[in-house]
Amino acid sequence: MDTGTLVLIIVLAVVVIAVVIVAVVVGRRKKAEVNRHRAEELREKAAEEAIGAHQAKAESAQAEAAALQAEVEANRLRKEAEQHAHKAGEAHERVEEHLRHADKLDPNSNPDRSHDGGRVHDADRSHDGGRMHHADHSGDAARSRDADRDRSNLAEGERLTRDRSGRDGSTSDGSTREGDRNP
Repeated sequence: MDTGTLVLIIVLAVVVIAVVIVAVVVGRRKKAEVNRHRAEELREKAAEEAIGAHQAKAESAQAEAAALQAEVEANRLRKEAEQHAHKAGEAHERVEEHLRHADKLDPNSNPDRSHDGGRVHDADRSHDGGRMHHADHSGDAARSRDADRDRSNLAEGERLTRDRSGRDGSTSDGSTREGDRNP
């Protein structure tokens, strides 16, 4: 081998090594660029998912707040209903007391008469030519039964009146309430 061939082999080896080094450097740069681009896409996707997660968390907090608010409102309405029931019971007791007092004051009071507008129930009377005969034994029981029936009728009537007046804005006398009139 002569020197020229040896130099040529060395030059060729250096060129091949240089080409390999350049190829590796360019390959790494391209790979780094691809990795940077892919990392940027992943960051964008993560940001979108983070926004979605924040929205879901906010919606969850809103739903929880709405549930708590509904629970508070339900408790308030329950207390209000209890107060109305208590007031209705007190009003009914006052009505019963007035009726009992009126029966005591009225010398012509019929002891078997129930407090439903002065009507006498068929179970508490017998007819004989248009006259009424009162049962000796069942007078107190009939009055008690009638009083219980009257209480439930009165409570039902008050409830229906409240329901009607709340629905159409009118009072029990048919007029509309002041705030509900249309101009």
